[in-house]
Amino acid sequence: MIKRIFQTLILITFALQLSAQDARIIKLRPNKKLYKPHNYYITAIIDDRDGKNNIGTMRAGLTNKTVSINLDGGAAKAIETFINNSIEQNIQLDALEMHITQLQVSEKNVGTLQQADLTYGVAFYQNGNKLIEYTGSGYIQTGFDASAYIEKLIKNNIERSLRDFDNWYTKTEGDAGVQSTVRFSQSGDDKDLIYYNKNKKLQLSDFESEPDDMSKGAAATYSGISMKYSHERKGRTIKLDVMLYVYFDKSKSWCKEAGKSAKTLNHEQLHFDITALNACRLAEKIMSYNFNTENYTSELEALLKETDKEGAALQNKYDKETNHGIKQDIQKQWNDTIRDELNTVNCY
Repeated sequence: MIKRIFQTLILITFALQLSAQDARIIKLRPNKKLYKPHNYYITAIIDDRDGKNNIGTMRAGLTNKTVSINLDGGAAKAIETFINNSIEQNIQLDALEMHITQLQVSEKNVGTLQQADLTYGVAFYQNGNKLIEYTGSGYIQTGFDASAYIEKLIKNNIERSLRDFDNWYTKTEGDAGVQSTVRFSQSGDDKDLIYYNKNKKLQLSDFESEPDDMSKGAAATYSGISMKYSHERKGRTIKLDVMLYVYFDKSKSWCKEAGKSAKTLNHEQLHFDITALNACRLAEKIMSYNFNTENYTSELEALLKETDKEGAALQNKYDKETNHGIKQDIQKQWNDTIRDELNTVNCY
């Protein structure tokens, strides 16, 4: 979202004799009446411009010699110093960065006068996400050194952007927080993986790995949950979009020749079903979780780890109670319980 600010300052003065210099440094002197934000404070000023060596050129005095101009210490440092020396920032408020996107002074003749044009732009960032950008312009006309008036133009634009952003931030305050959506994918690029589909059951031919002769089991299912997510900030709201993948890894799953039967396949299919059910429980956690706007990505990863741990415990309990599918009466109870719950949650 880009909001444009246009500010014009026309100052006509008398010509005075000034000596030319190779460069002109403009110092932003403090303004004790500078607008103080109510909702945020600035942690840093970042200069995103390609050319950071100066902010343009101007003519020095009546010599018509063009000199480069810059802010004292560079644009980022000068603006940061100006803000910190003008107001006492409240670090209990929301922390934001201000990025300089445009800061350029150019000069031209307008009749007998010289006109200095300023283009100015800043963007506000929170947690690495761009919230909004403000751009502005202004000009001064003078018959002599324009340094003091360029300083005033820059300071006025800084104050205007601080004030306008504070007003915008106040209006979006009620929307602060993380809004999450969760989707399930049944496709992917890895040819070794089968993605869960309740209407498509495993086949014995899907167990492609070499059997583990040291294992007492007839077969082994390697299944799991992977997660991808994207996040986008809209005002003070973070839109968190999570994609879950429930997979069966053919390259790691195996079945011994003596164990190739419908009974074995049913037992292994339920391992896959349990993984799918566990993913549904993860989706519910994500949708109901009150994420912190500062740490939501790490909290999301923590939920996945917690779910993996719970899933492993459930898989072990399943194998123990059914004795790896040998106790068919217990196996049927597990079949009914897991599949009924899968139908209830309706994730797939």
